[in-house]
Amino acid sequence: MSRVVLKPWEREWAQHVGEMRDKANEKKRDAPYYDPKRMEPNLTASVASACAEMAVAKLLNKYWDGSFWTAAEHDKYRDAADVGTNTEVRRIRKRRSPLVVRARDVEHERIMVQAYPVPEDFVVVEVIGYGFAAELWEQGRPADYDRKGTTRLVPQDRLYAL
Repeated sequence: MSRVVLKPWEREWAQHVGEMRDKANEKKRDAPYYDPKRMEPNLTASVASACAEMAVAKLLNKYWDGSFWTAAEHDKYRDAADVGTNTEVRRIRKRRSPLVVRARDVEHERIMVQAYPVPEDFVVVEVIGYGFAAELWEQGRPADYDRKGTTRLVPQDRLYAL
């Protein structure tokens, strides 16, 4: 596990990106695999996720574009990686949560990185580990909340340390 501390301007930019993502998705329905009982406010999730992406990019020295787009543009950019050209960042809300890998991550040959932005301000981000989507998919168990079978949960001990 690596610990990344965002500088004030990095945290500020991640806040802006999270707010813009939240605004762009105001009228959008949640994905079918989201469990409303397990969700937090969308703005909090968007900001925390942006902080996780920023921290992973910083740690890996990869480009993070801090992108956000309108709902109408979603299909145009839906396959873009979170960081660099092939890295997908999965933010977790609890330190011991498994890594979520989706079938589309395998299709796009993603490198999966799990990160825990420490509440309340998400300035400190613990980057738990990484792995290759195809390998992780095989090691994961089906998520009970995903009736379509497109989501697997991978224990953290299966991840490579960063």
